[in-house]
Amino acid sequence: MFCTSCGSPIAPEQAVCSKCGSPTSVGLMYGGAGRRVADHLQLLGILHIVYSALICIPGIIAIVVGKVFFGWIFQFMPQHQIPPPPFMAMIVVFVGWVMLIRGVVGIVAGVGLLQRAPWARILALIMGFLSLLSFPFGTALGVYTIWVLLAAGAEQEYERLCLQPH
Repeated sequence: MFCTSCGSPIAPEQAVCSKCGSPTSVGLMYGGAGRRVADHLQLLGILHIVYSALICIPGIIAIVVGKVFFGWIFQFMPQHQIPPPPFMAMIVVFVGWVMLIRGVVGIVAGVGLLQRAPWARILALIMGFLSLLSFPFGTALGVYTIWVLLAAGAEQEYERLCLQPH
């Protein structure tokens, strides 16, 4: 049996060509990742960066609104209007910080994927699972992340990619 990509001899039970890394018929039959991670890693990293940056924007806005709007604007309110309770500002600022931290961690995961950092796969999977809750774009990113990074053989392929120069 020979590899269809490079022509190297391969064993009948071998799932991936040891020379070029292409999936064999056995690897495809048993759901092996083949080159799935290598083919989708750059796009996945970019999507994590863009999606997370879009989460940072409302986070920053919530922090600013919580500090500024609830802070000094209400001192100019007429006396007959009842200002919102003080804990409202704390809630808005807290939600803003949670969004900002989530966004920054997602950006770090995306950059780590682009640089093929060994820790980035796990971080991207964690962020992908958290993204599943944000319908529709987060759900799509979460499913795509899981499809790429949790396929059979994806961990070994990612580790191999981490060792290769890019």
